[in-house]
Amino acid sequence: MDIKDLLEIDLSKSISVFNEPFRYMGRAEITLDNGAVLYWMYDDGDVMFAVAPDEEELVLFHKIEEEIEPSDVILYQAKEYEFSYEDAGKITEIIGNPEEDEGDRYLFSDYQSQDGDTIRIITNENTGEVYQYIGKTVSEDDLTTV
Repeated sequence: MDIKDLLEIDLSKSISVFNEPFRYMGRAEITLDNGAVLYWMYDDGDVMFAVAPDEEELVLFHKIEEEIEPSDVILYQAKEYEFSYEDAGKITEIIGNPEEDEGDRYLFSDYQSQDGDTIRIITNENTGEVYQYIGKTVSEDDLTTV
């Protein structure tokens, strides 16, 4: 399954990511300040699939409930994550029923471990709410339809 196919799946359809089911329940389209477009796809739990079509990047994130303090290096579950990327953008389209609202602006920062895992801290600049996720990069070969 490629990125184009992934972005065209119907609501409530399931795909397999790393041989685990992901039931697509909605997504938010984010237009970054530089004009690039990202998609945050959500399941019916605490999983977010971040899709950056221009970079052909897919990252499967799981929500972290405990609060993480941003700094240059984050220590989480005995692993170090170094700051690697920061960006901001506005939600330009909502499909389904994700937690975000159209027009809200988000700032997000990524921290990466030596083995490629990513912690993403997302701040809704409209409400001040902060969300933390931990994720793994996914290749198109790791995606299949169910």
